[in-house]
Amino acid sequence: MKMSKANKPTLLIVGLLTVVGLSVTQFVPAWAGKTLTQALIDPEMETALANRFKKRFYNLIDANDEQKSKLSSLFSRQLDDARPIRAQIREEVMDLSDLIADESASDEAIRKQVAEIRELREKIQEKRLNTILEARSVLSKDQKKIVSNRLKGIMTGNPRLGWLRATE
Repeated sequence: MKMSKANKPTLLIVGLLTVVGLSVTQFVPAWAGKTLTQALIDPEMETALANRFKKRFYNLIDANDEQKSKLSSLFSRQLDDARPIRAQIREEVMDLSDLIADESASDEAIRKQVAEIRELREKIQEKRLNTILEARSVLSKDQKKIVSNRLKGIMTGNPRLGWLRATE
C-alpha cells in the first residue's frame, strides 16, 4: 500500500502527538491533583504504624482478647478523630512556611498563624489524654505499672527502665 504525499505529514503529526501525549502522562507526579499536604499522607503507612503500635503495646502489657478489643476500638477512634486535625495542621504549617517567606507578611500575622497551629495541636493533645484515660480504665493494676515504667524509660532516655515488669 502506497501512501500519498498529503497523508505523510498528517500521519507524522498524529504519531508525534500520540508519543508526546503518552510521554507527558509518565512525567505527571504521583501527587498531581492533590494538595501537597494530602500527598504527604500515606493511608497504608498510617495503618501499618497503627497496627505495629497495637501489637507492641498488647505484647508489652500481655493483653487478653477482651482488652485487645476494647483498646483497639479506642485507638481506632483516636486515629479517626485526629486525622482531620492533623491534615489541618499540615495545611496551616504550609501556610506558615509561605508567610515566613513572604517579605510583606508582618510578625503579627506569623504569630497568629503559629497560635492557630498551637491550638490545633492542643486539640489533638486533649483527644489523646481522653483516650489515655479511657484506656487506663481497661488496664489492670500491674499493666498500669508496666505502662508507667515504659513511659519513664521513654521520658528519661533510659530504655532499660521502660522494659521492667511490675515487681511491686
